Amino acid sequence: MKNKRLIIICIAAGIVAAVIVAVMLHTMYGSRVARSGRETNNSAYYDDGAPPADPSIVGKWQNADNPQWYKVYYDDYDGDGYYWGKEWSEDDDVYEEDLQFHGNGWFRWRKENKILVEHYMMEIRDVPITRRWRLRTKPDSLLLFYPDDRRQCDRFGRVPTE
Repeated sequence: MKNKRLIIICIAAGIVAAVIVAVMLHTMYGSRVARSGRETNNSAYYDDGAPPADPSIVGKWQNADNPQWYKVYYDDYDGDGYYWGKEWSEDDDVYEEDLQFHGNGWFRWRKENKILVEHYMMEIRDVPITRRWRLRTKPDSLLLFYPDDRRQCDRFGRVPTE
């Protein structure tokens, strides 16, 4: 009689454990079909209301004349139509990992028709330095013309993503 009771208790405990594991797996991974009827492995995006950044500008760029000078334009929205970016020059012994988050080397940018506006950040003061460029983009090149001299231009090539 004792052996029969012990076997029944073991079987019941096994069933309870199996149900608990099944519920945990279902909770962690969900069902194959989401509530909307679409598969759960489809991409879903959160719309935070931020306008999309210009994809012809977003990315990492390397200067054609000085290959140690880099600019990165992010699609990280900061409000008022501005996005974050950063720049550094390795020939000045400044590397990307040396930049403090949103400090020196960082800037906020936005495109206004054919003008690219950059507000550079400073760690010492909360006074951004503004630069305006006349802008021309191609799939793999970014041309930034100086506003005072149409002949002077900084040329950048897109760095392929890894």
